[in-house]
Amino acid sequence: MRAFHYKLLVCAQPSFRSIRDTLPQLAYEAGMQRGFLLDKDSNQNRVAGRYVYTRVGKVVVLDPKTLQPKETPTESLAESKFELDQQKALVMCQARRGELNALQEALDAMPDVHVEFEELNLNLLALLFDVQRAYKKNVVKSLRLKDYLARENMLANATFKLIEPTEAEKLAEKFSDQLQAFTLTLKLPDGACALTVTKNGSVRASDDAPEDLLRFVKDLLPAHHEAEVETTEVRDPVAARRTRK
Repeated sequence: MRAFHYKLLVCAQPSFRSIRDTLPQLAYEAGMQRGFLLDKDSNQNRVAGRYVYTRVGKVVVLDPKTLQPKETPTESLAESKFELDQQKALVMCQARRGELNALQEALDAMPDVHVEFEELNLNLLALLFDVQRAYKKNVVKSLRLKDYLARENMLANATFKLIEPTEAEKLAEKFSDQLQAFTLTLKLPDGACALTVTKNGSVRASDDAPEDLLRFVKDLLPAHHEAEVETTEVRDPVAARRTRK
């Protein structure tokens, strides 16, 4: 599976211009602690490439003299494959969502640059229906819900595989306020493709997913972002029937 993690890109035009002009000057070379390798198709409104940096960590080992645990710092070279799309106001990294933090720190440290990455809060129900309209041969495989009230009066965050896919749209509508992710299987001319989208803007797709599908989903994200996070009150149906003494 390929993973693409998106956030909102908050960056004024002068800052974006500074990023675009500065990154080529920070090209990575062998032996360096950090640097950037830009894609050739980067343009005025879009910058993409790889950010290579040194990740600092630690391991716990036994001291051979005292046989006591001892923390030893470690360094390893890591990379963040990224895209900054000013036109869509989106930033993306591949593989690990945490790479966005390293990228933001590196960009915001540049002179004359102020940039922030803000969390997406997607209306997944509307996004799901848009994907289904565009790719009509599809099956909803699973829905992930938060604060699902089980029969034992307990709340759970869980992924539910659908026994009756024909009921998927009704279930998605019923639990739209609690919907955290959906997974679709799309039937395409070149074969089946799995697609998962989460409320905070992570998109996972089969390795052979076509680029036009990935671009289509990306283009939907800004339109389905809700600025204010809505809270859902979960009621205990048993307690609700009780009368107060």
